[in-house]
Amino acid sequence: MKAVHDRYTLILVTDELSPVRRMQISRSSLRRATGAALVAGAVLALGLVDYVRLRHDQMDVGTLRAEAQRHGGELSTLGSEVGGIALELERVRELERKVRVIANLPSAVREARVPDHAGQGGADEPPTVEPELPVSSEPGASGALPVGSVTTPDGGIDPGAIARVQARARQLASQLPARKLSLLDLLEGLEGQSQRLAATPAIWPTNGFVTSGYGNRTSPFTGRVQFHEGLDIAADFGTTVVAPARGRVIFVGMDGPFGRKVELDHGYGVRTHYAHLSEALVQRGQTVERGVPIAAVGSTGRSTGPHLHYGVEVNGRTADPTNYIFE
Repeated sequence: MKAVHDRYTLILVTDELSPVRRMQISRSSLRRATGAALVAGAVLALGLVDYVRLRHDQMDVGTLRAEAQRHGGELSTLGSEVGGIALELERVRELERKVRVIANLPSAVREARVPDHAGQGGADEPPTVEPELPVSSEPGASGALPVGSVTTPDGGIDPGAIARVQARARQLASQLPARKLSLLDLLEGLEGQSQRLAATPAIWPTNGFVTSGYGNRTSPFTGRVQFHEGLDIAADFGTTVVAPARGRVIFVGMDGPFGRKVELDHGYGVRTHYAHLSEALVQRGQTVERGVPIAAVGSTGRSTGPHLHYGVEVNGRTADPTNYIFE
């Protein structure tokens, strides 16, 4: 290539037999082409750097999202565990309430002093206990503590989910001291109560399922609302009925709408009766222990089918039998 004034001649020779080709390029065009090549190279280099940086950032984002998902799973598990603790605490509360009813002990005094949650009940009337805050405000919550979506749209951890779990954990922790003091009171009150507890109904009298509970219901005979003073437990004809506690048989026979009926006196003002029986397995004056068969399920008297009507009386007043069932 040689310069002619301000131009360059480019000579191209492919082989010995091919003609020689000449191409003239001005100096200014060459400079422009060189400059363009340098600019293109710089742009390509910058693009390559941005591509490498973008790939690195994408890898970091992927790692962060994976970490967020892992922490989100751990947070959901923690929420479920906190919800489970809440349910267990409520079960302990309910068990203590039943023990106090059965042992004729007052409701938890220390809990009753909590503002807006005060309440006491008698032996035949369940005491009002401090209510639990709900595990979840959503209907259908069942122990687990739903925390909603634990991650944000950009893959981060939702601070609100963390705050909800922390708040519930703090709430449960704040209830533990009062629960401990209440149980200590209960233990003190149970000293010397072994005879009373042995004579107080505490188990299901038969195997079956409850078709009518204690309280208002629509009568299957009149269609009107009436107060049902016991539990109706549906069971197969002839299913064994057992004594729920130590007691003395004070009645065996037919009793109008109740049909064949057995009644036990457990002492301490507590009596139980069992109606619509197919047969009685005990006699008046007999003493029975908890779990001993006393009758069989039937459909005598005013009955729509085989079932047991189970009633509890405390000091002459009916009481909800479920307050005297621990199982």
